[in-house]
Amino acid sequence: IYGSRASNGVILITTKKGRTDQPLTLDYKGVFSFNTLPNKVGVLGADEYRTMINDRFDGNDNVTSLLGTHNTDWQDEIYNSSFGQDHYLSISGGVKALPYRVSIGYSNQDGILKTDNMQRTTLDASLNPSFFDNHLKVDFNIRGSFVKNRFADRGAIGAAVQFDPTKPVNSDSTYTVYFNDESGQPDSLYTDYGGYYSWTQANGAPVALATANPLALLNLRDDRSDVNRLMTNMKVDYKFHFLPELKATLNIGYDRSKGSGNVVIPEYAAFSFDPVHGGGVKNYYEQESKNELLDFYLDYNKYFDGIQSQISVMGGYSWQHFWRNNYSENGNYNKTWNLDTINDATELYLVSFFGRFNYTFKDKYLLTFTLRDDGTSRFSPDTRWGLFPSVALAWKINNEPWMAGAGSLSQLKLRAGYGVTGQQDIGLGNYPYLPRYTSGQVNAQYQMGNQFYTTLRPEGYDSKIKWEETTTWNVGLDYGFKQDKYYGTLDFYFKQTKDLLNFIPVPAGSNLTNYIVTNVGDMENRGVEFSFNARAIAKKDLTWLIGFNTTYNINEITKLTASSDTSYLGVAAGGISGGVGNTVQMNSVGYAANSFFVYEQVYGTDGKPIEGMYVDRNGDGQITDDDRYHYKDPAAKFFFGINSSLQYKNWEFSFAGRANFGNYVYNNVSSENGNYERLYRPEGPYLSNVTSDVNEAGFQTPQYLSDYYIQDAAFFRMDNMGISYLLEDLLTVKERLDIRLSFTVTNVFVITNYEGLDPEIYQGIDNNLYPRPRVYVLGVNIIF
Repeated sequence: IYGSRASNGVILITTKKGRTDQPLTLDYKGVFSFNTLPNKVGVLGADEYRTMINDRFDGNDNVTSLLGTHNTDWQDEIYNSSFGQDHYLSISGGVKALPYRVSIGYSNQDGILKTDNMQRTTLDASLNPSFFDNHLKVDFNIRGSFVKNRFADRGAIGAAVQFDPTKPVNSDSTYTVYFNDESGQPDSLYTDYGGYYSWTQANGAPVALATANPLALLNLRDDRSDVNRLMTNMKVDYKFHFLPELKATLNIGYDRSKGSGNVVIPEYAAFSFDPVHGGGVKNYYEQESKNELLDFYLDYNKYFDGIQSQISVMGGYSWQHFWRNNYSENGNYNKTWNLDTINDATELYLVSFFGRFNYTFKDKYLLTFTLRDDGTSRFSPDTRWGLFPSVALAWKINNEPWMAGAGSLSQLKLRAGYGVTGQQDIGLGNYPYLPRYTSGQVNAQYQMGNQFYTTLRPEGYDSKIKWEETTTWNVGLDYGFKQDKYYGTLDFYFKQTKDLLNFIPVPAGSNLTNYIVTNVGDMENRGVEFSFNARAIAKKDLTWLIGFNTTYNINEITKLTASSDTSYLGVAAGGISGGVGNTVQMNSVGYAANSFFVYEQVYGTDGKPIEGMYVDRNGDGQITDDDRYHYKDPAAKFFFGINSSLQYKNWEFSFAGRANFGNYVYNNVSSENGNYERLYRPEGPYLSNVTSDVNEAGFQTPQYLSDYYIQDAAFFRMDNMGISYLLEDLLTVKERLDIRLSFTVTNVFVITNYEGLDPEIYQGIDNNLYPRPRVYVLGVNIIF
């Protein structure tokens, strides 16, 4: 019934409200968190690094003389344990016929990456009056949020892996810059680069290609934003007096935000030094957006005694408008040279008509039919609308008379369903079907005589782009025993997705863009889901709830519309760091989406990979792209989840964990940094650190496309574990005071054989991952 907005599922949020029968209630929640770094990327320590440089470059003073005497753990320098706090205070109750709830919240969170910070203040109010003997109900909500961010430079993560550990954080050199007005070149070199050590040439100029000082990337970049947001909605339900079975619902929502920010890097920062145009960065940006929503629907619900049937019919209309305007100025620190100025607006309209019919006979046989017609302005008028039906059947077997002697069986329902959903949003922009031109940057202007002209470049587009559609068939069983002391579900499903929306690369030289968004093909998913829940103990002072769920899923691409040629490999994907334009994934017919596409590594008798030696899979006597093959994919085949809650009197202990099996990750951190060539860069010259597994492979040069770096990333993660205690009824009977104290740990531990930082990598390429922190949380909830 939610149409395209539910193509990836639905999350329903029920907000707390005041009640007319509720006395004045104060509710305070405070959360204090301590964030720590669970682990780091394995790299050589300073002593190991010095030993390796001296061993491999023995007698080459040009290299060994570059070594320093310090012992710097750059990951320790950029990360720190951090604190966070959240406070939330609400007042709720009812004044005569007017229930209300007012709240204020404040959050201040530091990231484990230094200089990361977010502060947020929120104000909320809700009114929920009823009129005409509850025939008319109004829910009004308004929220204001004020967010201040400072963003850390994520480039420091990769720099900390690569920077020479024998170098200090700070530099002892002190230079001053003087510019020649005629040439724009500096007369004497240079600054002290903010006090941070940087790789420099013989004349003191920074080495352009050298890894930047990780801490300088953080401390010399001031990237801040302020965002103010107002959200409000009003829902009106009216149950007709002359026909109480008929109800009309109007929902109006409005969401407006306005933000601005600055990125400032001083001109003396080595990583932004530019002797021609003037160094540093001073960027300014603004963004204003709004989201307007209107839903209206009628719902008729009635039970007919004569035919023992419950009938519900609903039909409605939905309209939503998104609008956003961006403005930015990008230039050097002194604003003497602007790289570009951007001012663009974009908007999107979504319009839907929908209906639903529910029929229940004898509380045993259930039928649901829905039909939704969705329209999006993202597509052309010829392909704008998508019609999405669904039907579901259910049979409550346990309500049959012949099941009366089933003993402990308390629930048994058989379900079957068929439905189609649409997808029109994968980050493809709002105008993928229109030919558009984008203004070039200042440094891409075309000179004619003494005049410089801004160029325009065409963007890729597909005038026939249309809805991605997923058709799902499923059969399920809900079961329960001993008054649902034990209960769960079993589901089998089969999904066919056609006209997949995705980005495809454009051959170099055929256009002035790197990719277009289009419908690329079809895919199938099939699997089974099972869940089991139990109230293992249910006594007055002791309750124990446990739950377990598992899913098996496989996916396969069944069609690619880009070519009918059976020899067509597919659509390249999975760009990586290292080389130019390297990709390690390929979407091909007969394989899972985003399957890794690599060479098959040959190993020696010692079990180590032989550098540059791969299996000649097509037997033509040479190693070419034709020898690459599909090997594993990043999506897990098996998913498991477990949760438990044990309550004894006022104590409660709970935990939740999950596991993935059959998922693989390409370790791009090691493929880029785990080779000896990374140690010494003659173009600087300068030195770089390498990952500590460099000796395991023993590669001299990078082997980016070897299946050696496709690693098993199966894992079990304990997501959270916590304990709480409730102090209740601390005051008199008329004045209630409850206090709940809690202590929780999130990201408690991970069990995995994956050699990288974290096995849980979206789409399976591990590079410069922001570490998932381990968080210790102390909470207090006071209700008065």
